[in-house]
Parts: sequence; C-alpha cells; structure tokens
Amino acid sequence: MIDRIISTFKSIPAEVRQFLGRVVLIFAAWKLIYIFILIPNEVPDAWLVRQLGEYSAKTMSAFYGGRDFTVKNTRKLKTYGTEQVWVTHSYIYPKGRHAVLGIYQACNGLELMVLTAGFMLCFKGDWKKKTAFIAAGIVGLFSLNVMRCAMLGVVNIEFPRHFDFAHKYIFNLVVYAYTFLIWIWYVAKVKPRLTSKID
Repeated sequence: MIDRIISTFKSIPAEVRQFLGRVVLIFAAWKLIYIFILIPNEVPDAWLVRQLGEYSAKTMSAFYGGRDFTVKNTRKLKTYGTEQVWVTHSYIYPKGRHAVLGIYQACNGLELMVLTAGFMLCFKGDWKKKTAFIAAGIVGLFSLNVMRCAMLGVVNIEFPRHFDFAHKYIFNLVVYAYTFLIWIWYVAKVKPRLTSKID
C-alpha cells in the first residue's frame, strides 16, 4: 500500500510536487504563526476589524445620503482551545437606534487574504508582478469586504428577514467568486508558460 502511494507520488510531475510542497509549507507556517503569535496579540485582526467597521459605516452613510452611522469598538474574552484571548468587535449604529451590524474577527477577511497571497506565492514567477498581484488582491478583497459589510447593514435595516440568507450565501458567493477570478487572472498573467518539445 505504502509502495503504491510512493509510486503514485513519484509519477506526479516535479513542478506539481514542488507546488504541493510549497502549499503544505506555507499553510503550516501560517497556522502556527497565526494561532500561537498573532491571535493572542490581536495582530492584525483588531486593526482589520476596526478599519472594516469605520469604512463600512462611512459607506452606509454615503448610501443613505449623509445619514449618520457611527462605530463602537469593544473587546471581549474568547476561548481558543484552553486559552482565553481578547478579541475586538466593531458595531455599526444609525443615529438613535440599536446596532444594525456587528463585525467580528471571522468577518475581517484575513484568512481569505492570506489564502490568496499564499496561492500566488506557491507558483513560480516574476517577483515584481507577483508582489503587485498580491497587493492588488488584498486591497481588492478588503474593499469588497467593506461593500459586503455595508450592504449587509442595509439589508438588516431594509429587509431584516433576508439578512441570514444574504450573510451566509449571497455576499460570501460574491467574495469567493472574486477570489477565484483573481487566481485565474494571476495564473494567466504571471505563471511562466510551459513549453513542450516536439520530437
């Protein structure tokens, strides 16, 4: 059985094996750094949550023609495994009303940004183009996430019955579709083209 697995692995083209090796290495390194260093220190989660709250509130204010939406940031203890760590939450309030949207650590898009950058790093290619694509992908994902959060706030005000569906499916589908398109564009533009020799 083991011999068969080894034989199958060796039959995979070297470039694909190298790609898979980089995927495993980057994923493992990210998870170790994130779980043991970044989460306990709220880096960059707290900053991302606060920025997302601020820009989402501004977007909602613009959408409603200057209606004032404010942000309140709070910190709460959350249990990760056996440890308790502080996490930042951002709440958006229309003037004189209760919160219409809560933005939490899982909402900040960090994992998707890292996934996008990690995918691009796993391919060989020109580093200048690769860096430009990673930066554009992260900025694009953050901007799209701002729009997602702002529109979820609008849905919660105007169509509260549809909030859960919009939150779980519609806007997540848009974000993942954007990520997939970024990957395709990256592979088409940056990945060195494979050449084949005809004997």
